[in-house]
Amino acid sequence: MDSFEFKPVGIIRSCYTDKFGIPRQPGLVKSATATLELLPPYNQPEALRGIEAFSHLWIVFVFHQSARDQWKATVRPPRLGGNERVGVFASRSNFRPNPIGLSVAELIRVEGTTLRLGGGDFLDGTPVLDIKPYIPYGDSLPEAQGAFAGAAPEPTNAVRFSPEVEARFADLENGKRPALRQLIADMLSYNPRPSYQPDDPARVFGTHVFDLEVKWTQAENQVTVVEVKKGAPGP
Repeated sequence: MDSFEFKPVGIIRSCYTDKFGIPRQPGLVKSATATLELLPPYNQPEALRGIEAFSHLWIVFVFHQSARDQWKATVRPPRLGGNERVGVFASRSNFRPNPIGLSVAELIRVEGTTLRLGGGDFLDGTPVLDIKPYIPYGDSLPEAQGAFAGAAPEPTNAVRFSPEVEARFADLENGKRPALRQLIADMLSYNPRPSYQPDDPARVFGTHVFDLEVKWTQAENQVTVVEVKKGAPGP
């Protein structure tokens, strides 16, 4: 068989509405939130029976905004500074022959046919191909070798908020996004900028979380969030 066709079983609704700023691995930003909604005909409570007994899940998904007609045999992992190339199959790059991703997420709770997830690295609107329970004795192998990604990266940036942004958080969170300040701080502490990009304190970076636009500057390892306002990402 030369090809396969898959139908999504669900869709992710995530706090990350822009690719820029998403952590490069799951579990780094604990304050990240998402929901996984089952789609017809899979949106049956019976399909999730027993899943609440697991603390974490494997989510198999599609990098729906990274699909390309052509592929390259090598990629440049950020953990290697963005300049050294390795084989695409020796990386977890989203630019792959088949744009399929695999992430572990915490299962916070089950609400009907919706799963509330924590610590994910999913872009909003991500199609989900499959859901599998995380099995600690088989999936956690402390003796495994991780090559250039043998240990979790440490946060490299100190994050501060301008007085104007600090003053707006009560309105921005508004009971609907209670961890918004923490989410932005956690996200930017891992330095989403390309590793090879030179330091430019005058440059203003921007991304989106939920329906908000976040802007910041960075001087070496000091990030200053200068604006958080309503502004959904473009198509």
